[in-house]
Amino acid sequence: MKLISVNKLEPGMVVSENIYTIDDRLVLPKGTVLDIKGIERIKSHSLYNIFIEDEVKPVPKSIPIKPMAELSYSEKLKNSEGFIKFKQHLEENAEKLEESFRMIANDTMPLDVDKLTEPVYHLFVEAGGTAGVFDMLHNLRDNSDAVYMHSLNVSLICNTLATWMRLSDEKIHLATAGGLLHDIGKVLLPSELLTKNTPLTEFEQKTMNEHVIKGYELVKDKDIDIHIKNCVLMHHELRDGSGFPFHLKEGQIDEIAAIVTVANVYDEMTSKKLYRSQICPFEVIEQFEAVGIDKYDTNTIMTFLSNIVNTFIANRVMLNNGKTGDIIFVNPNHLARPVIKCGDDYIDLATNKQLSIVAVI
Repeated sequence: MKLISVNKLEPGMVVSENIYTIDDRLVLPKGTVLDIKGIERIKSHSLYNIFIEDEVKPVPKSIPIKPMAELSYSEKLKNSEGFIKFKQHLEENAEKLEESFRMIANDTMPLDVDKLTEPVYHLFVEAGGTAGVFDMLHNLRDNSDAVYMHSLNVSLICNTLATWMRLSDEKIHLATAGGLLHDIGKVLLPSELLTKNTPLTEFEQKTMNEHVIKGYELVKDKDIDIHIKNCVLMHHELRDGSGFPFHLKEGQIDEIAAIVTVANVYDEMTSKKLYRSQICPFEVIEQFEAVGIDKYDTNTIMTFLSNIVNTFIANRVMLNNGKTGDIIFVNPNHLARPVIKCGDDYIDLATNKQLSIVAVI
């Protein structure tokens, strides 16, 4: 292990200690293999030196589809071998998860939490840990979301968020399992409701909401931790009492379920649906900034917001005026409005209120 200036960082170097900002936000975790984006993320926080391992690991090669200088970070990632394998494994595990949920519902398979969550941990490592999970998930948004893909996504987000919150290993495991099982009740809903390609009617939405109670009825007598059961029951509850099914308020909502709630809402809104396109993550972040403190557990939503924006450093975005550029700095007081480098120009969205990010490209 050695201390090195950030100006001398190179792709392939391995981070030997967690890297935090001056206000204690996680930038990159221990063990991260640095790539161009990781280095840019470190530099964007005005850090001077970090500890790295003596070894240097090869950076995964990507398959170019056009000159590399023209590729955005997202395009490079989508053409990488690692992303292609992650996407394939995520889809395979979603199919297996659906089969497992159906067998659990039919009482032909025991609910073994460790066995169910094992693939999530493999996917987490495959994505590159907390530094890479959102890179992978954000670039899967052009695929129409499905219930069981969503369950895996939420589980991965919960694992990452609980890690950002510096919870114990036990609570990280509970959040991972709670995220995976939160929608198990949907296996008992009509398939035509889950695959409908137009917005749900009021009656259909009421039926959809029943997945919470149905899921809890399915797991309440199983030999699993009470926190996981509460995640199934409470993942739509909000601290201001506006959630369902019981309109619980702050102090009544399970602490692990509160993590699942944030992960569930974020994945739901940023995923492509059969009846609508995905919502830009920065629009979701802006909504979280506006109402998050009222609706979500304070520590959970603040930790999520302060870390999620860092995952977009070096990503190319499109503004509502049609211009494109790369995110180079996150404004801590206006998380949804970072500084964008468009050619030779620098646009601070915090001061240019008429402009906003409409897509990550």
